[in-house]
Amino acid sequence: MSDVEKKIIDVGHEIFKGYGVDDVTAQILSILNFESNEISMEQLAQRTGYSLASISLKIKNIEQFWSIKRIHKPGSRKTFLYMEKNLLDAFAIQIRNGFETELDIAKNKITPLIEEYRKYANSEEQKIKLHTYENYLSEINQFEELIQHIYEQINRLKKNR
Repeated sequence: MSDVEKKIIDVGHEIFKGYGVDDVTAQILSILNFESNEISMEQLAQRTGYSLASISLKIKNIEQFWSIKRIHKPGSRKTFLYMEKNLLDAFAIQIRNGFETELDIAKNKITPLIEEYRKYANSEEQKIKLHTYENYLSEINQFEELIQHIYEQINRLKKNR
């Protein structure tokens, strides 16, 4: 690996740290992001200096959110990894796997609980709590609209390529 390639991986590490992940995860994501082909978990362990078990655990925790695919090649017992390189698609997947989960849970489970709470929220303290719950739900609805606009913008950008 050339010095420039190492520097690119270091910059990627810095970028992924900005997402709030730990150092190991940021290093894994940077390597996968800038690898043009799939890479074996063994190679990833070797390049990061971490154990295969550590790499495997980190991948298990991040693979869906970061659009990492596990690839099994015929005749090989090794697991290879590949990270989606299309930033627009990767961003849409991150939104779908992260925020949409919160939205679905909030709308499907909190809404009926707020309706139930409304029936007996008589004291001032309960009314304040009810207002907090309702405000959360209102923000969830606004957030859902924002996500829909983001999807529309991503689709527009993809069409203009």
